[in-house]
Amino acid sequence: MSKKSLILVILQFSSFAFFGLNTHLFAQSSGWLGIQLIGLGIGLWGIFAMKLGNFNIQPEVKNTAKFITKGPYKIIRNPMYTGIILFFGVSVYCNYMPLRLFVFLILSTVLILKIYMEEQFLSKKFGKKYLEYKTKTYRLIPFIY
Repeated sequence: MSKKSLILVILQFSSFAFFGLNTHLFAQSSGWLGIQLIGLGIGLWGIFAMKLGNFNIQPEVKNTAKFITKGPYKIIRNPMYTGIILFFGVSVYCNYMPLRLFVFLILSTVLILKIYMEEQFLSKKFGKKYLEYKTKTYRLIPFIY
């Protein structure tokens, strides 16, 4: 793992720890909680579609990585990050505090930086196949980004 990747992973998991230790992780209203659960579901769906052996917390692609285009990967390239942003974004919105928003912005920035790094590694590993896949899918949010 490169030094840059290590810093990003540490920041990502530090953000998770901050939210996990905070007493207001889940939304109190059923509507917002439902959106959080959808985010959690999208993230888990991404993990199951990818399979744990292919899963990697760092942007560098494993030598044994397989190119996955099924499940949520048919539409978005980073469903786990989409799920994380949905889940924690709702948490911040429903239990707003400036510090929570600041940590959420750090987490979102880290995830976007990891996406760009990972895309470079995937382009090198899978070449034209990955570049073609990028033209048919969204990076993070369907129909938007």
